[in-house]
Amino acid sequence: MKQISCLWQRIRYGEVNGLRRRIRGRENLFRADGAALTNIQVDLIGDDNQVVIGEGCVLHNVIFRIRGNGHRIEIVPRCRISRGAVIWFEDENCRLQIGEDATMVEVHIAVTEPGSQVHIGKGCMFANDIDIRTGDSHAILDARSGKRLNPAADVEIGDHVWIAAHVIVLKGVTIGENSVVATGSVFTQSCPSGVIVAGNPARVIKTGITWQRERYPNQKERPDTS
Repeated sequence: MKQISCLWQRIRYGEVNGLRRRIRGRENLFRADGAALTNIQVDLIGDDNQVVIGEGCVLHNVIFRIRGNGHRIEIVPRCRISRGAVIWFEDENCRLQIGEDATMVEVHIAVTEPGSQVHIGKGCMFANDIDIRTGDSHAILDARSGKRLNPAADVEIGDHVWIAAHVIVLKGVTIGENSVVATGSVFTQSCPSGVIVAGNPARVIKTGITWQRERYPNQKERPDTS
C-alpha cells in the first residue's frame, strides 16, 4: 500500500468521473491538469513512468496498460479520445506523443520493445477500430543462425492525417501529412504527404489531395474561405 500511496500523491487532474487504478511501482506520474476524464483505467507495473494529458483534452473509456520502466506518454491540448481506446506499453523507455486537436475512437496503440516510439501529429482524425503498433509482440528467428528477423520500428504519422475505420498501421511506417487512409487498409510501407492510400497491403491510389472535417454536399470545389 505504501507504493500506491506514494505514486498517487503525484497525480494531478482536472474534472474526473470514474478513475480506476491498479498500480505497482515507484516514482510514476499521472498528470491531467484541465482535462476531462471519464471512465479511465490505469493498470501499471513499473517505475519512473509518466502520463501527461494536456489542458482541454477529453478522454472517455480509455485504458492505459503500462508494463516496464521509463515510459513517457504525452497527449497534448484539446485531444479527444473515446469509446474503448487502449494504450499499451511494454519493456523500457518507450514513447507516445499525440498532437493537439487530434480525435480518436476505439484506437489501440501498442508501443513495445525498448526505445520504440509512436508520434502522431496535430489535427489528426482517427475513426473506429484502428490498430497502431511498433512491434509484433513475439520474435521470429532465422532457423539456422537464431538471428531475430522482426525487430521493432517506430511509427510516425504526420499532421492532419485522416485514418478511416478498421485500419492496421504496422511497425516502421511513416504517413505523410494531409493524407487519407481508406477503410480496411493494412499499412506496411510508408507514404508521402497529400495522398490517398488503400488496400492490403496499402498503396497510393491518388496524389495531390488534402481534406477537411466539414462536409460540403454537391460542391465540386472547396468553398472560398478567404
